[in-house]
Amino acid sequence: MINQIEKYWDKLFAEPIIVDTPHGIVTIQHQSTNNVLERFFRDVKRGFRRKSGTNGLTKALKALLAETPLVKNLQNEDYLELLLNGASSLEQRFAQIDAKTVRQELLKSNSNQNLVSPWISHLIKKKNFVQDLSATFVR
Repeated sequence: MINQIEKYWDKLFAEPIIVDTPHGIVTIQHQSTNNVLERFFRDVKRGFRRKSGTNGLTKALKALLAETPLVKNLQNEDYLELLLNGASSLEQRFAQIDAKTVRQELLKSNSNQNLVSPWISHLIKKKNFVQDLSATFVR
């Protein structure tokens, strides 16, 4: 840690930058930490809690991060053409989706989500499970 501090000493504890602007001299103190980013995420979390009434933002952020490439790909004409599948707009494409089928598939995926085979459950409960498992791969 001391080596890192010594290596970046000039950047961590730099003098403010003085800039001459048309409105006069302005002193800019640079951010040596990610405090601005931390404040941004704190504001995002606070806003989310106010809107949703929940404390947890982890699920929303994970979903947001996972879905970001999908949204960015909408700028790619080939991807959009494939997604639209002949429809003229996203609205028209979404209108083609059968809500009943979506609900059935969602219920089916939720009901199968936490099921573990009885055979696997039996193996996991064994006292020597880890040793038996590792012995299987060592042979």
